[in-house]
Amino acid sequence: MKKKEYNGVKAYRKEEFEEAFNYLEEPAALCYKSAQYTLAFMFLKGQYLEQSIKLGMGWLGVAAEAGVENWSQQYDTFYTAATTHEKQEIDAIVAVYIEQFGVKAQNMTCRRSTSPRRTFGEIKIDCNKHDGVVTVHEIQTIE
Repeated sequence: MKKKEYNGVKAYRKEEFEEAFNYLEEPAALCYKSAQYTLAFMFLKGQYLEQSIKLGMGWLGVAAEAGVENWSQQYDTFYTAATTHEKQEIDAIVAVYIEQFGVKAQNMTCRRSTSPRRTFGEIKIDCNKHDGVVTVHEIQTIE
């Protein structure tokens, strides 16, 4: 799964958005944070996927569980700029995504990598799956 995440981020950097989505969809659903973060921007920017602030912020909100300061700051900046109605929608989708794709739901632990190497100049997040049964949810691509 880590290889799919890596390949998806790599394809995204090359602006091969359809390929990126095909690689990132499964790891994002299984709580791999870099996949979730990248998927967030694919929705926010409308790259291969229909542009959606709501779905993009949902993915950015669940990716922020990783505790990466830059990701949380981006989420906060976008959230602050949203209207009251948009904030209500964002709050609702983030709650659903954390329940479905979050670390507890997927029996994962994620932390910032202690490895000095960075992936594509980005922060590297190490996620580890723990034993137990999880429900794999399909990714919603249209609001």
